[in-house]
Amino acid sequence: MAVNFAVSASRALARTHRREPRVELKQAASGWRERRQNDLKEMGVVIPLSDWLGHNNGPDILENTLFKEWRWTQARKAAFAPPDPETGARWARKAEELGLSYEEYRLELLERGRHPTDEDARRIRDARPKTAAVTRV
Repeated sequence: MAVNFAVSASRALARTHRREPRVELKQAASGWRERRQNDLKEMGVVIPLSDWLGHNNGPDILENTLFKEWRWTQARKAAFAPPDPETGARWARKAEELGLSYEEYRLELLERGRHPTDEDARRIRDARPKTAAVTRV
């Protein structure tokens, strides 16, 4: 089978000429937005382009303070609720023996993952805020 290279070359040349307008159109379209913005700036029109365009700038549901307070309250109730009455009473007795409140005892248990020792109780008692002595005149 003989191939006529002259015809193939003429077809390739014709295809190239047909594609040139498309390339020119793509190039013209790619710079259109930039040219349009430059033209508007020259006319004195200010276009605020922002990522927040269309956003009502309201608070996020997770940033709402009432929602956060409610979640903290729920988490605190869940954390400080005793698993059963016997365990809660036992922890309260141990806290009283160590000189801690039930909340301090339970918080130490939650933070450290172990029951507080005498050394831990001493550290907690030392970290308590000192109350100012009231002087009478």
